[in-house]
Amino acid sequence: MKTLSNLLKVDAFLDGLHEDANAQWRTGLLRACLLALVASSLMFYGTYQPAYDHNIHLLATAFYLVLLGALQWGAFYVPITHLGFLISILHIGLVASQSGGINSVTMVWMTVVTLPATLLLSRLAAIFWGTVALLVTWLMLALTKAGVLDNMATMSNDIMAWTLVNKVLVACMAMGVVWLAERMHSQQVMQIDKSNLALEETHRALRQAQAHKDEFIASVGHELRTPMNAILGLNGILRSELSAKAEDAEIVDHIRRSTEQLLRVVNDILDFSQLQAGQLSLREDRFELSETVQSVLDLFAEKAQAKGLDIRLEDSMAQGMWVQGDRQRLIQVLNNLIDNAVKFTARGHVVVRVKSVGMGVLFEVEDSGIGIAANRQQQVFNRFEHADSQTNRQYGGTGLGLSLCERLVSLQGGHIGVSSVLGHGTTFWFELPLSMTAADDPFVVQQLDKLMGHRLRILLVDDNAVNLMVARLMLKKRLPKAEITEANGGAVALDLLREQTFDLVLMDMVMPDIDGLQATQILRENFPKPVCDVPVLGLTASSNPVDRDRCLDAGMNEVLHKPLDETQLVAQLSRLSWLASSEVHR
Repeated sequence: MKTLSNLLKVDAFLDGLHEDANAQWRTGLLRACLLALVASSLMFYGTYQPAYDHNIHLLATAFYLVLLGALQWGAFYVPITHLGFLISILHIGLVASQSGGINSVTMVWMTVVTLPATLLLSRLAAIFWGTVALLVTWLMLALTKAGVLDNMATMSNDIMAWTLVNKVLVACMAMGVVWLAERMHSQQVMQIDKSNLALEETHRALRQAQAHKDEFIASVGHELRTPMNAILGLNGILRSELSAKAEDAEIVDHIRRSTEQLLRVVNDILDFSQLQAGQLSLREDRFELSETVQSVLDLFAEKAQAKGLDIRLEDSMAQGMWVQGDRQRLIQVLNNLIDNAVKFTARGHVVVRVKSVGMGVLFEVEDSGIGIAANRQQQVFNRFEHADSQTNRQYGGTGLGLSLCERLVSLQGGHIGVSSVLGHGTTFWFELPLSMTAADDPFVVQQLDKLMGHRLRILLVDDNAVNLMVARLMLKKRLPKAEITEANGGAVALDLLREQTFDLVLMDMVMPDIDGLQATQILRENFPKPVCDVPVLGLTASSNPVDRDRCLDAGMNEVLHKPLDETQLVAQLSRLSWLASSEVHR
């Protein structure tokens, strides 16, 4: 947001430079035109022509000098310019009326006096003053034909010099206007080129800043997720050990809730950054819809119960229905909406509804909380936006949740909206084009039961000792008969794979010596069969989809994100074990 603000300031600054440069050039051109009028008036004053009063030139010169002085002292540019055109036309008209009317050589000045109008003012102003000049010319013609003005049809030799001066000065004036216009155009082009160079430099700086920001956020995300993996993993194990002691279990639950809240904030920030950069991609998962929604609702059951809220799921979909879509993004949207509903509801209920509509599924999260004013309902989807300042002070939050929900739903081809009555609750809804699909292969589901009774040989690779311990404890809890071997780096893992036989490998992506990507590539390309075909499950604290693609391209079979979810971990191991056994029996 700050980067965008800086870019807008730079654009405004460059626009200001353009406007200032144009204003300076117009002022300079007006000053040059006024000086040319002063010089030509004085020249005509000293050139012999007895037919008219030459004091007209002195009077006009005085007016031109007054306009120059006013311009020099910073008076209004536009009124001065219009007065200059008016005085010039009157000046020409008075001289012409006394020196031949329409036949006066002076009338040739009417053809050039309005030429600078387009440069000094605007096209509309040029049309206006051109019309005025034509009207004066027509008036001269009418008065000359009526005999009011002497047409001086014959010209004496005495005024030939005066006639020559008129024609030469008119030609010089026309050429001068063209030269000034060309010079002004060249200067504007140069100014634009300078501005473009400045914009290109700013653009490069902004791209570099964006790259640094993405790198920083990715690094921070990795560093935050790594210890949270340990906290949540150990917390789950601690919870099962202390389940008989209510007070101790409550403390462990507080730790888990606080860590999960911090993890949600970290995930929101990382995902929002990726959405802004256009780097967030979707996955195509097959999952049971009701079970997924209920699992999210269960996360808030304890918090809702502590506030005395009735929290429930009203599901009109067929039980056991499987759909295809991005399960993690659906969970993320529901998580944010249900979290807000529980947060802003002091008493009453929070209801989640799931309905089939058209070619998709409609989700509703209804609460009986504080509600949102009608004039603020559309603004709540803006980033860093809250219903009002009081709400922000009382309930806190990053202000990213709803904005992230809107972008995630839109990315999946869906729609999101809100309806609310202030003081009577709010209903957030979103619709996703989730298509029905077949359930997981029953053999994959049954594989977990086989795994629990099988002496599975698992190689666990991670340079972080705490992560190794967490993963080992998770695996031992669900697969008590598994033989788990640990390696603290890619090189050690490759040595173990040469010496021993393993059924599955859990490989961390980022390690100091040989990282998980290199180790997997070496395994796939340089090891003999069947060792090279051993299933590899990648582990990473990065949420960047590019890193997931890199893992799959390196030869990993699937990727799990830290902090590890025990259920997902065992489910992936079950699937990979089934796939491995299927390959063996082919």
